[in-house]
Amino acid sequence: MSQIKYQSPRGTHDLLPEEIDKWRFVEATFRSLCAKYSFQEIRTPLFEQTELFARATGESSDVMVTKQMYSFVAPDEQSYTLRPEGTAGIVRAYLEHNLSERGPVAKLFYIASIFRYEAPGAGRYRQHHQCGVEMLGAAGPEADAEVLALSRDFLAALGIEAQLKINSLGTPQSRRDYVAKLRAHLEPQRASLSPDSQRRFEVNPLRIFDSKDPRDHAALQGAPRLLDHLAQHDPESLQHFQTLCATLDGLGIGYQIDHELVRGFDYYSRTAFEWVSDKLGAQSTVLGGGRYDGLVEELGGNPTPGIGFGAGIERLLLVREASGASPLEAAPITAFLVTLGEGARAAGAKILAELRANGIACDRDFVGRSMRAQMREANRQRARFTLIVGEDELAVGTVSLKNMESGAQETLELARAIEVLRGVS
Repeated sequence: MSQIKYQSPRGTHDLLPEEIDKWRFVEATFRSLCAKYSFQEIRTPLFEQTELFARATGESSDVMVTKQMYSFVAPDEQSYTLRPEGTAGIVRAYLEHNLSERGPVAKLFYIASIFRYEAPGAGRYRQHHQCGVEMLGAAGPEADAEVLALSRDFLAALGIEAQLKINSLGTPQSRRDYVAKLRAHLEPQRASLSPDSQRRFEVNPLRIFDSKDPRDHAALQGAPRLLDHLAQHDPESLQHFQTLCATLDGLGIGYQIDHELVRGFDYYSRTAFEWVSDKLGAQSTVLGGGRYDGLVEELGGNPTPGIGFGAGIERLLLVREASGASPLEAAPITAFLVTLGEGARAAGAKILAELRANGIACDRDFVGRSMRAQMREANRQRARFTLIVGEDELAVGTVSLKNMESGAQETLELARAIEVLRGVS
């Protein structure tokens, strides 16, 4: 027995043929809904200049601080990075190709690989696959509601049960003032924080809200709330949030205000949201996003508001299965060609070509197995019909057409058999 020399890198996984239909279902569902909402697909390079992601994510983000980016120096001595998130590359393309000139609002969606060097876990990979949207040019809460409505419809179409949590992060200025209050609250308890939160205390104390450590939860008891801070220091952001909540109420989209909901990248502002599910045990985010009104300007463009979301396909499929949604199976082929004898086997390629030219999905045996083995293969592929061709049938231009469900079998001319199969394809 040969020894396997190579395996997929840790934190990555192969998508095998029996899994692909699940992925196609998610992608097709997403593309269909995006078309209904008038979002257009965009595809950007797998890697970008490292500085793009460094500026977009912010120096205090975990992607930068914990060195989660896959970066490399190319022969041109330029540093490049495999994309650790989807938004920055799309904003770069938006600016580079002057997409703002095509209309006041750009509605874009993507399906792409994302790379982060982090500890692998259930539904979390170092290379994972994400679908997401970006809506650039609209600052009002109705844009937020549009994106949230799409996210709601997407999860519902997948059969995923999840709860929407929302919060407002205010503007960068009002958030800086709030962070000062949060630090003041945590300072007396700083030594009792977990090691990760002690680091976050310095670089981005908002991220302490993400901690699952009981010591951090205890330290956050009685911490000032962002929304209360906005009521006093950023009434415009509070009004934006209240209008969004009223719009969601009108759309029948249920939500829970989560005062501890924050975002990992510095470019977020105002609305932040997550759809969460407990189907995998502990509460788990299946889709998340928010508003990033300062990012376009940060990357060299004119001030342009934006909002979007991203959802990991691996996580979506895990939650979908755990939610009890109907399983997805590969589509069966219409016909399997069973050949008996050397002459029939030699004619098999031409018969398959005729079937496929008429739009019939079909396959055959390629290794000279017995009739019984070929019928087993037809069953394995869930073929709806078998076409049996032996030397006698070949001599008179007929085939035996067998319905694999009913067991009914009849002898027909090949042209007539093709008509029957086209009628059920």
